[in-house]
Amino acid sequence: MIAADITYLRPDTAEEAVDAWSRHEGARYLAGGTEITPAARRTAALDLRACIDIKRIAEANVHEMCGDRLCLGAALSLSDVAAGDAFPLLNATLRGIADHSVRNRLTLGGNVAGLLPYREAALPLLLADATVRSIVPAQEGAQAIRRERKLREIFDKRLVLAPGELVLSFCVPIEAPEWPWSHHRKTRTSPVDYPLVTAGMVRDGDSIRLAIAGAHPYPVRSDAADAALSKDGPAALPAVFEAFGPLRADSRASAEYRVALLKNMIRASLEELA
Repeated sequence: MIAADITYLRPDTAEEAVDAWSRHEGARYLAGGTEITPAARRTAALDLRACIDIKRIAEANVHEMCGDRLCLGAALSLSDVAAGDAFPLLNATLRGIADHSVRNRLTLGGNVAGLLPYREAALPLLLADATVRSIVPAQEGAQAIRRERKLREIFDKRLVLAPGELVLSFCVPIEAPEWPWSHHRKTRTSPVDYPLVTAGMVRDGDSIRLAIAGAHPYPVRSDAADAALSKDGPAALPAVFEAFGPLRADSRASAEYRVALLKNMIRASLEELA
């Protein structure tokens, strides 16, 4: 049980949501609840006094072409996104996360902005240079501020947001889902286990882009690694690992094993995209 009385709010618009956050101390946005709810049950240290359910907000549930971009709402479940065919690399990535029951609850925004180190849904979005649409609570009588920024500009090991800022959707250029792509994922046990390493790669003309998860405590994409791979292909592996820095070691796998896995994934991806 959650050992506290919690105010539950369900706004219909983004403006109502950020206004509710401003009026309720200790409020948190909720969509799937797959991280917040277990954390609140486990520890009283989580200051959770109000839940703001964003699932009624239309902008957070968009799943359509918006002009020259594909827009995906932050409140969409991973199952809802993966059921479509508009972004094949994203679909392939999402189908590897957890099992079907969890994907029915886990949301796109929750996976990208969550606290777990893996956050694999971020990989295709980072590769596609996605933008993030959000709204920030009003300050001193002013109106709430809407923003749209590149994901890479606000993703520094985690999604860096202003206090009370609510992510509404992610938008990718219309051509990005059509780029040739490759996706590899390795777990220690079953396919639904957390990844030891996940690698996503795309080819945009002569440019190669690589993003990885599981090998660090956060998803990573490096311009230096992309440039080396685009120029030298498999011969660029030393430069790639220099750009990514040391891979992590934990109880599930050594750093050396992760290095070996990632080398094999990169070579296989380059062959697939050749």
